[in-house]
Amino acid sequence: MSYFHAFAKEFLSLTWLVLPYFLGGAAFGAALDVFLKPEFALKHLKGGWLSMTKAAVLGMVMPGCSCATMPMAEGLRRKGADLGTVTSFLLASPLVSPQTLILTFAVLGWKFTLARLLAALLGAIGVGALFLKLERAGALPDIQAPAAEKKCCSGCGCGGGAEEDEPKKFWPVFVDILKELGKYFLLGMAIASLLTVLLPPGFIMKYIGSSGPLAYLASALLGVPLYVCEGEEIPLTLSLMKLGLGPGPAFTFLLGSVGTCIPTMIMSQKLIGRRGLFFYAAWWLLFSLGAGLLFGLLA
Repeated sequence: MSYFHAFAKEFLSLTWLVLPYFLGGAAFGAALDVFLKPEFALKHLKGGWLSMTKAAVLGMVMPGCSCATMPMAEGLRRKGADLGTVTSFLLASPLVSPQTLILTFAVLGWKFTLARLLAALLGAIGVGALFLKLERAGALPDIQAPAAEKKCCSGCGCGGGAEEDEPKKFWPVFVDILKELGKYFLLGMAIASLLTVLLPPGFIMKYIGSSGPLAYLASALLGVPLYVCEGEEIPLTLSLMKLGLGPGPAFTFLLGSVGTCIPTMIMSQKLIGRRGLFFYAAWWLLFSLGAGLLFGLLA
C-alpha cells in the first residue's frame, strides 16, 4: 500500500470518527451564542475564580473530545468570557466527561478515576488563573478581545436610533463557527494522519521504560503526535501498562494525550493566540508530568 493511499485512508477514517463530535460542538457553540442570555454569561461565566470553577465543572459534565471543545469555547468567548474562564473549560472538557470517567473506572480502576477527576478540576482552575493573569497584564497581544453584543446607535449606519440589531439566528452562527474553526480541524486531522502513517509500529513502544525519568518524559511527549478522542486514551494506557509502563508515567500519558496532541494545539491557537499556545502547551506538559509523579508516589 502506498503512503498516499495509507494517508488518505487514515485521514478519512479519523475525520469520519471525529466529525460528529466537531459538528456537535459547533452546534453547541452556536446555541450558546444565540440562546444564552448575555446577562447570564456576564454574571456566571465572564471572569474570576468562581467563573473559572464553573467553567471547569461545565467542561467536565459536557460530553465530547477536543474537537467538540473548541467550538464550545468559541461560543463562550463570543459571549464575553475572559481567557481564564475559556482556558479552564478548554482543559477540563477533553480531560473528563461522564462517559470517560465510567470507562476509566471500568478499565483502570478507582484510583485512576479519582485522580483524573481531581486533576481535571485543579488543573483547569490553575491554567485559568494563569491565563487570567496574562490577559489582565496584556501579555497576550496576538488575540482578539471577545466580540461584544452589537447595538444600534446614532451614526452607526443601522438606520434606527435606539433599536437593537435583529436577533441572531442559529444556522448563520453555526456556519460562521464552522468556517472559522473548520480549517484548523482539517489541518489537525491531516497532520495526525500523516504522523500515524509515517511512524513505524514499534517506534514509540521501543523507548518507553517503566517508571524512570525517561519513562515520564516519553509518556508526556508520546501524546503529542497522537489524536485520542472520547476515551481512546484509556485502553491505550492499559496496553502501555501491560507492556511494563508504571502507573505514574501511565497517568502522565493519560492526561497529556488528550491535551497536547497536535490537532488540539492547532485548534487552540484560534482562541488563545500563538503566545498563549506556548503557555498552554507548557502548562499541559508540566501539569501532566507533575500529576503523574504525584500519582506514582501515592498509587
